[in-house]
Amino acid sequence: MSHIHIDIHELSFSYEKDTPIFDKLSVSFHEHDAVGLIGANGAGKSTFLKLLVGLETAQSGSIRIEEIPVEKKTLPKIREKIGYVFQDSDTQLFMTTVRDDVAFAPRNYSLPEEEVNSRVERALSLVHIPHLADKAIHKLSGGEKKLVSLATILSMTPDILLMDEPSIALDPRNRKNLIHILNEFDHLKVIASHDLDFIWDTCNRILLLDHGAIVADGPAEEILQDEALLTAHGLELPLSLTGRTHVACEESVKFARA
Repeated sequence: MSHIHIDIHELSFSYEKDTPIFDKLSVSFHEHDAVGLIGANGAGKSTFLKLLVGLETAQSGSIRIEEIPVEKKTLPKIREKIGYVFQDSDTQLFMTTVRDDVAFAPRNYSLPEEEVNSRVERALSLVHIPHLADKAIHKLSGGEKKLVSLATILSMTPDILLMDEPSIALDPRNRKNLIHILNEFDHLKVIASHDLDFIWDTCNRILLLDHGAIVADGPAEEILQDEALLTAHGLELPLSLTGRTHVACEESVKFARA
C-alpha cells in the first residue's frame, strides 16, 4: 500500500451543538484517486476540506494523513504533506509579488535559499506562469491569482492536493490550463466544486455529499451520468453530457441568420 492516503473514521463535526454537519462519516482515499467532491449548497464540501488540513477540528472520530493523525500538534507536519488551495485566492495571497508569495512557505520551513529559489521556479513553471514572477499581486486577474495560489502550494511539493471551487474566476484559456495542470498531478487530489464539467474533466472518483452524509461514492463516469441520482440531490448532469451546448449553438446560428 502506498504511503499516500487519507483515512477518515466515524468523523463527527458541527458548528452548532444541535446541528451536526457530519455524523460518524467514514471514507478512505488512495494515492491515484482524483476525487470530485460534489453536492448542493450546504452539503459540507468546504467544511470537509478544512477538516482534512486542521482548519476545523472534529468533535469525534479521526482523520489520518499518511498515518499521521490530524491534531493540533501535528499540523506543521500535515501541511508539509497536503496542500489546500482556497476558494478565494485573496485569502491565500498576502505578499507583495508573485515570487514572494510562492517562496513564503519554503522559507517559513527554513529551507536553504538555493532550494527556495529552485522550488519557486519549478512551481511557476508547473502552472505555466514564470512570466508573472515579479508582478505585483494586486495587479493580477482573478484567473492569474488562482494559478499563483496553486503555485504557492506546489512549491511545497505536496503528496496530496485539495482544491475548493478551483474553476471560479477562470476564463476559458486558464480553465483549460488548470485542467491540464491537475491531470498532470498524479498523486491524490480532492476537488470540491459545483462545476461538474470541471469535475468530469479532472476526476476519476466521485463523492456525493448531501446534508453531511455520503450518498454516493464511485467511478466518475457512472455517478456523473446518473441523472436521477444527481437530480435527487440538487444537481444536474454536466453540461457537456446533455447536448445543450450543441443546441445552444444551433439556436445562436438560427438567430444570427434571421
